[in-house]
Amino acid sequence: MTLSKLALSTLTASLLAITLNGCGGSDGDKIKEEYDRIEDQVNEEYDRLEDSIKEEYKRVEDKLSPEEKSMAEVLESVFLPEDASETLDKFLDKLTPEGGRGGLYVGHFVELSDGDSNDIDIGAVYFDISKAGAGSVEGSFSYQQKDCQENNSLGINSAVKVDNYIAGKVTGSLDTLEFLDIKYVNDLGIETPNLLTTFAGSFKEDEAGMPWRGSFEYQDGLGGKTLSSGEYNCDVTYTLSDRSNFTTYALDYTKAEMALDVTGVGSQKRLTWQNPIGTKRVLVSQIDVNKAESGANGYSRNLVLSNNEQQFTPIIPSVSTNYAFIVQAFDDNNALLGYQALVLDLPESL
Repeated sequence: MTLSKLALSTLTASLLAITLNGCGGSDGDKIKEEYDRIEDQVNEEYDRLEDSIKEEYKRVEDKLSPEEKSMAEVLESVFLPEDASETLDKFLDKLTPEGGRGGLYVGHFVELSDGDSNDIDIGAVYFDISKAGAGSVEGSFSYQQKDCQENNSLGINSAVKVDNYIAGKVTGSLDTLEFLDIKYVNDLGIETPNLLTTFAGSFKEDEAGMPWRGSFEYQDGLGGKTLSSGEYNCDVTYTLSDRSNFTTYALDYTKAEMALDVTGVGSQKRLTWQNPIGTKRVLVSQIDVNKAESGANGYSRNLVLSNNEQQFTPIIPSVSTNYAFIVQAFDDNNALLGYQALVLDLPESL
């Protein structure tokens, strides 16, 4: 913990008073002289450090664009140390921004330069973003690609929205022990590992659909590691990248004519759509809206389809539940070709 100049002066003065109360005459004078000497040294060192910090901050600040300065403020609020002079609440109370649009935003992430050209680099992500100018952000990142794979996801915590910016931490466990044995159980002796990523993004008002767009990266050297489902007869293997870009949209956004619909009755219900020309992969997500808006993991299923499939069998619970279904189509370079969402209760409310 760093003491302020005032705190240092108060502390040394208190020590002097205690010492002088126990001494008199020439001894007291000597102690006072020593105190004055130490106080001068403390003040000189404090001034030197203060000037050095100000110079370094100014040097860094001069290199930042206005957008980067705004993001730096958001990150400062997210990772503010406990003993800092300004708390997160005080930081947010000082701001009265209009802010980017809030609500449930759903989309995808694409891994960058993982060194493996044979794996699938697409995953699912959603944010539940405060509608206020400054507030909280919840959400999940999911790497589930097939039905047989466990629905593992990374949950967002300690995340905030300030004006048109979001930033925070993401933690969780990605895959089963077949992968984790290598890095955590064998090397570190950790049986229930939590991975850490940080993310940052901004509201792009000038882009189609006004998305929240940004990136995230792992903080514990996972880049280049190969993950697999670890489930018997579940062929899911991919290489994790250090960094990924994400894009999320409000559920009323559409791209291309996908004709998303639900057909059938009862347990025979199917989600159907039309793939845009050039579609290589389709990411289909089923999200429990109530869980997503309460901070829990809202993902029920995510599938990455690669054989021109155009239907999906939803999970249908015994109690009526509000779900968001999102279909995203991609070309061979993982560029988004189509997007459409549908929100409904399953089974239908009476």
